[in-house]
Amino acid sequence: MAVIEFLPDRLNSSPVVWRGFTAGEFLLAATVGFFLGIPLSLPLVFIPAVGWIAIPTCMLIMPIFVVFVGGRWVSSYKRGKPDNYLWRRLEEVRAKFGLHRGLVISSQTWALRRTPPFKRRGMQ
Repeated sequence: MAVIEFLPDRLNSSPVVWRGFTAGEFLLAATVGFFLGIPLSLPLVFIPAVGWIAIPTCMLIMPIFVVFVGGRWVSSYKRGKPDNYLWRRLEEVRAKFGLHRGLVISSQTWALRRTPPFKRRGMQ
């Protein structure tokens, strides 16, 4: 039977799609940009010449901006880390805010305390 002596580590990892993003990270960045466009467009609504059209316009422009700026940041943030580091970090942040119950986060020191010796009754 033939044995593969060299199997690359990144054989089953998801490929980089664009600017350091994998497909899932790209979708996450675009979704964050989409929802970030809503509060950023609200001040523009009160300009008489712009009006309500500012909301869908900002919702379409902000994902492009977030992907361009975020791609450079994500590629430098993930450099030298495991493939699933960004998702585990996101899971840790969600667990700290109480939005995820599957991860146990406990940061405390261990203490060893001595108890007083056990004394038997009747013996001295």
